[in-house]
Amino acid sequence: MHKKTIVLLMLALTYNLTFACDLCTVYLGIQPNDFKSSFSLRHRYTALERDYVNEPFFFARSNQRVIKGEIIDKHGGEATDAIALGESYRYAETYNSYDVVANIYLSNKFQLNTSINFSDNYLKQNDSITDNIGGIGDLKLLLKYQLYNSVKTEDSLLTNKVLHRLTLGGGITLPTGNYNKTSVVDYVTEFSANTIIGSPIMELNPHLQAGTGSFSYLASLEYLIKRNSFGINSNVSYQLNTTNKNNFRLANRFNANSSLFMLAKISEKIKVMPKLGLSYEKSKQDIDNDNIFIDSGGEVLFLNYGFNFYVNKLGIEFTYFKPVKEYLMGIQAYNKQRIITQLTYYF
Repeated sequence: MHKKTIVLLMLALTYNLTFACDLCTVYLGIQPNDFKSSFSLRHRYTALERDYVNEPFFFARSNQRVIKGEIIDKHGGEATDAIALGESYRYAETYNSYDVVANIYLSNKFQLNTSINFSDNYLKQNDSITDNIGGIGDLKLLLKYQLYNSVKTEDSLLTNKVLHRLTLGGGITLPTGNYNKTSVVDYVTEFSANTIIGSPIMELNPHLQAGTGSFSYLASLEYLIKRNSFGINSNVSYQLNTTNKNNFRLANRFNANSSLFMLAKISEKIKVMPKLGLSYEKSKQDIDNDNIFIDSGGEVLFLNYGFNFYVNKLGIEFTYFKPVKEYLMGIQAYNKQRIITQLTYYF
């Protein structure tokens, strides 16, 4: 491949970041153990927050969706009885994902990436948990093909030569996860003779589920350039979602990442890699029963920084994501932070 073409491609990937990325869990990031398969345990933490006021007028619009012409709260909606009318409170969403990831090299050109997760997600008002849903997530399968690699050695990332690497990926997400867990959002009280009967009102929150209940299709493109100890790693991905049995469809997602990294060899067995980059993600609004889910969709630009640490066959990764700019459709909780930690064994 002509060098000018590769440079133009790298600039194009980086250019996408100025518009607004890390959603798919199929991207393993940079690692110096070329052509070695790996097994990883990963924790992904996402926190969102927003201040609300317990007012009837405000709840007529906040966190709502349209279903069959009616306005319905997105997250069960009203403040708890402990919050007085006119009082402000902090609403928070927290998503924890514990991923099991296997990356298998079928050859020097092909690699198969698989991952499945267990999620523990919950909503809070001030310090009180109002909802909590966990379970097994969807199984992801991604086949990657290395279109070009200018240095074909097992330690190519450690060489002082100019390294160019271009990888194309395609895959599918299977609906193996839980997607039908309901939550108690309120109670209906009935009076009959001398008896008081309380019946719970249940609601299914599709955004709090561990799985989606639908197939989705993935496409990715990764490019890496490195010289001596410094390099740039960029990738873009697109996820095409379909409708599940509840007639709910998550919007398609676009992601782009670009990171500047430095690979330092401390000894023959120890390597460290600090990194700094930008991540951007964008989606349109979700669809529920052929109606637009009002408070969904948007775009977010993150600054991310962290490090990878390698000792023999073990790798440790820590990455922190800080939102620097976001545009969210409707009224949604704001991104506060994201943290990814990972332990990897290479074989």
